[in-house]
Order: sequence, then C-alpha cells, then structure tokens
Amino acid sequence: MRVLHLNNPAQVASNLVRAQRELGIDSNLVVTGNKHLHDNYDYDLSSIPTKFFQGKLELGRRLYGLIKDCDILHYHGQAISAGYRDLIMWAGIMNKPVILHYHGSEIRNRMPSKLANDFVKHIYVSTPDLLKSVQSAEWLPNPVNLKKIGYSDLNINEKLVILHAPSNRKIKNTLAVIGAIDTLKDEGLEIELNLVENVEHKKLMGMISESNIIVDWINPDFGIYGVLSIEAMAIGRPVICTLTESLYKEYDLPIINCHPNDLSNTIRNLYSTRDKLRDKGKLGYDFVHKYHDSSEIAKKVINRYESILS
Repeated sequence: MRVLHLNNPAQVASNLVRAQRELGIDSNLVVTGNKHLHDNYDYDLSSIPTKFFQGKLELGRRLYGLIKDCDILHYHGQAISAGYRDLIMWAGIMNKPVILHYHGSEIRNRMPSKLANDFVKHIYVSTPDLLKSVQSAEWLPNPVNLKKIGYSDLNINEKLVILHAPSNRKIKNTLAVIGAIDTLKDEGLEIELNLVENVEHKKLMGMISESNIIVDWINPDFGIYGVLSIEAMAIGRPVICTLTESLYKEYDLPIINCHPNDLSNTIRNLYSTRDKLRDKGKLGYDFVHKYHDSSEIAKKVINRYESILS
C-alpha cells in the first residue's frame, strides 16, 4: 500500500508517516507550505510561486506526479485551491481514494465544501469541537512520537517557570496569559513567563523540559487542547487549558481546566502547592501514552485505508 500525505499541520502527518512506515506501509509526505521549523517531510513544493497561473500549473503538475502513484491520498488541512478544487480533481478525475483530515481554521465555524466532502472516502477531524462543523466526520486524536519525546523529571525551584507557545496569539488568548502572570508578579510571586514563538520543534521540546507548567489554549470559544499540550504531557509537565468538558466527557482528562478570568487564581494555587506538580505531570504522561501514541493511531488509520481499498 502506497500512501501520500499532503501537508503537515502541527506535524500530525509526519507523525503518522513515521508510524505507518514502522508498520510496513509505504508512506510519504509532501508539503506545499513550509515555515522551516522542521524538516520531517519527503517532498517540499513550497518554493513554487503560486500567485500567478503558471505557478499554480507547476504545483498541480508536481502534485500529479506524486499522487498518480499512490493508492491513498491523505489530505490534511487547508485547501490547496479554493473550494478544494484540486481535491475534486484527484478524487473525481483521477479516481484516487482521498481521506480529508480537517485540522482547525479551514473548517471551524464555516460551512464545509459539500462537493469536496461528497468526493472523499472518509473525513477525520483533529479536535472534537470540529464535529460541530462536520457531523459526518470521525475525531482522530492527534498522534505524537512518544519514542522521540521522553519523560523528564520536573525540577521545582524557588521560581515557577511557565511556558506559553502560541501559534496564534489571538486564538490562544495570549493577552490573558500575560495579564495573569503580570498580576501575580505584582503580588511578589517569583514567576517567569517564557513566551515562545516561531522556534524549531527540537528547541521547543527542550524549553518545555525546563518549565514547570505549560499554559496552552486559554480560550472558551474553542474549549480544546492541542498538540503542544500533548507533547508537554508526554514530557511530564502539567498543562492548563480552557476546556469544554462536554467535548471530552468520555475521557478522564488530566489537564487543569481553567477559565481565563480564573487563570491568576489557578496559577497562584499551583505556586503554593508545587510539590503536587510532579504528580499532575505523571497523570498527563499516562494519559498521552494511552490516547495519543502515534503507533496505535497509525494502526487505526491503516485499518481505515484497508477498508476503503477493499
């Protein structure tokens, strides 16, 4: 079986590719947009200028050369062309089985492309809130490479080190995080905030290891946790998010659920009970190994591929 993954939001595709290869699948990844924060892909077409028709034609030609030889196209995230016209070509004209994997802003609070959805064989979403937009989809928990991300013991010093690494300050509600930390600093608490943006993945993992607490999605409009939260829990770090509990009612989530207005109180309480942070981190570590192991998730996805091809 030959599988081609198209694009790599939050490194979900590259984690699936690695795990699928370990399970004997000929799986590859092509990216059409590259922020150069990682290099775990097989083909990089991001240098092709697509502002004008000639560039769009060249990108389509290069993609055609890759897609024609695959058995399954696993299409991740934002459409390459408006209305997923390219997906309709791969699935309709080329008759390739396509899995459409939504990851966030391309579908959240938007009407899905009915034509594209009608052409695909299956739809995944990366977080359960997206099921509101695509009710026919299946939630596939985001996979992480647990063989690469190892647990590290939490070092509790006098200063509480908090890391916040927003991919988008507005949706992660970074202003609320900064405001809460400033309030606590004004009270005399020894807290350091590491606000991390646009750093290589390997460096980010090292910074998480050096932190005591990770603050991720502090936005009740979303109510979810993301890949950063998962990777932080894999390292053994407590994570704070604003969660919509009904989205995760089947899971005993170890994430500290906190509304933005209560963030300073939550951190203040953790500051005074730091001896319990290590236990919270271990709960997160166990949770990630149970629900977000890329090997186990890859097996589930491969079963889906096989059912489609049969």
